[in-house]
Order: sequence, then structure tokens, then C-alpha cells
Amino acid sequence: MHDNVTPLPTPPAKPVEKTRTITLTGRAPIQIKESDWPLVAEGWSGWDDSSGAPFSFNVRFKVREGKHGQTIIYGTFDYWEEDSPSTSQTIRVGRHVTVAYEHDLWKHLREVGEEMRERVLNGKLKPHVTLSLDACFAKLKPQTY
Repeated sequence: MHDNVTPLPTPPAKPVEKTRTITLTGRAPIQIKESDWPLVAEGWSGWDDSSGAPFSFNVRFKVREGKHGQTIIYGTFDYWEEDSPSTSQTIRVGRHVTVAYEHDLWKHLREVGEEMRERVLNGKLKPHVTLSLDACFAKLKPQTY
């Protein structure tokens, strides 16, 4: 090697574009680039097993907005019980919609919530769908009058 040759620095690696696969109701899942579909609202209700409880459940709704009025509304429900694994349940619901007006978004969000509520087998956990949905509505951008 020559003394007067300086090696060029290695260019930094390109950042990996984070993708996410989202399950939708009654159709195939979609895969998105998260940077193209920012999260605009999220609601959660649940109980995790970190406290030592023999069960856990999580209900979560998310709203992502893309270009040209495209919106993805989706939710997940996970329930696990240590003593009765046969009653455990996982639910995924969602819609990929065009939202022209805010009331369209609200309608779709309520309908996705109802799709989940219909699928929850444990009647005691159905109210958590409403709590999670309410938390998601509360995180939406406020309307200005």
C-alpha cells in the first residue's frame, strides 16, 4: 500500500424503511411503509400480566393517514388466561377507506369497533372495546369552531 493513499470512508448504510402488515376485516392484509402512513390517533384499554395476574387482555385501536384522503383504521384484541388457554382469543379488524369528511372517519371508526365487539367471546371484556375506542376518539385532532 502507498503511504500517500487515504482510504475513502465507507458511506453510511441506508436506513431500513420500517414496514407493517395490517390485518383488515373481510379482505387480505395490507403492507405499508410506516413513514408514508403516520399514526394520528390511538386508544388502548387492558390489563397485562406483569402484575402476576393469571390473565391479560389488550384492546387497541389505531388510525393512520396516508396521501389523498386514504385512511387505515384497525384494531386488535388479545386475551390470554393461564388456567384456561382454550378461552384465549386474538382478534384483528380494520378498514382501508377514503375519508372525505371527519364524520366519515368517525363512522368508520365506530363500525370497526362494532366489528371487534361482535367477535369478542368474553362478555365481561366487551366494554373494553368501547373504552379503547373512546380513547382513540379523544386523540383525534380537535375540530375548530
